[in-house]
Amino acid sequence: MRTDRDIKLGVSLYSYQDNYYFKKHDLEGCIAAAAGAGAEGIEVFPDAMMPEWPYISDAFIDRWNGWMERYDVEPVCVDHFSDRAMWHDKQLTDDELYERSIWYIKTAHRLGAHAIRLLHDEHIGKGISPYKLTDASIAERLLPVCAKYDVMMALECHAPTNVADPIHQPYLDAAKRLGLPYIGLQADFSSYEYCISTADIILAKVEGMHTDVLNYVRDAQRDAYFSGRVFHLEDIIDKVEAMNPTVAEMALIKRTSSSVTRNFGSLEPDGTFTAYKTLKEYAPKLVYVHGKFYDIDDSGQVDSMDYPKILAALKEGGYKGYICSEFEGNRRMNGAGWVDEVEYVRRHHVLMRQCLGYEA
Repeated sequence: MRTDRDIKLGVSLYSYQDNYYFKKHDLEGCIAAAAGAGAEGIEVFPDAMMPEWPYISDAFIDRWNGWMERYDVEPVCVDHFSDRAMWHDKQLTDDELYERSIWYIKTAHRLGAHAIRLLHDEHIGKGISPYKLTDASIAERLLPVCAKYDVMMALECHAPTNVADPIHQPYLDAAKRLGLPYIGLQADFSSYEYCISTADIILAKVEGMHTDVLNYVRDAQRDAYFSGRVFHLEDIIDKVEAMNPTVAEMALIKRTSSSVTRNFGSLEPDGTFTAYKTLKEYAPKLVYVHGKFYDIDDSGQVDSMDYPKILAALKEGGYKGYICSEFEGNRRMNGAGWVDEVEYVRRHHVLMRQCLGYEA
């Protein structure tokens, strides 16, 4: 049901990726599932869910508009994965990726969405990803195209980075320099994960890792967070090493611990984590938000993120726009048994409505 609230709730159809892949739902079925969860908006990734992509016909647009009307939702965002690996033997050049990016912008315009989620070089931290994606120079070239079609490029600020990370500044500087305000920051809740998720531990077990050491670290991370302390792996490293973790287990521990400490590594004078103060300060500047989650515990809370505090920071900071559910527990937990993506997203929307003070 559509509302006039400042913060609206939607669903990234990425949340239903396995349902779609294994043909439990077609595209319309995914839209219907999102509407059934209470979504007002839809984020779609055309590469995977639109068979006509990238040459979408008028007939498809007619069907799409009909679905929006039938399920009383609106298109919010189109995912741009910045995929240079279209061919098995080469990567796209900058010019080819620029041309490909225009397809996403034009498609978003035709679908009625006013943003594309931009997967860019700094998406998960400079130098971390082995792939070269869209960079600031390509984004700058795209700004006039975005202005022509009134489509915003939403830079996803994803863990281990966050919205305050200066690595995103060259993109914002380009928009300011050209006087074309069509690049903005998109918060992703992965930046506010204070411990290893149970979904990651389930995946680790499927991959043959031992979960005792992972659960020990998770418990230590949770204890630090709920005690109002900064977590440092060094504080428990002797006990971790005494449990003889494998190389793979240690890599997971170091990666998640580094992200936790990076994003929850400082406290305000009142004892609260600076991460939430920073999110509140950036809230008015955000153009879009991904409500990332991996698992929900028996109490209805996301098991590794403090949703009441995250959403309070956005609300108190004056954020206006969409928070779209992005469930990624599916590809972590499905190896241990099928995960009901539709139910997870429904429960996620119940939680977000509770946090925002909306009627359940």
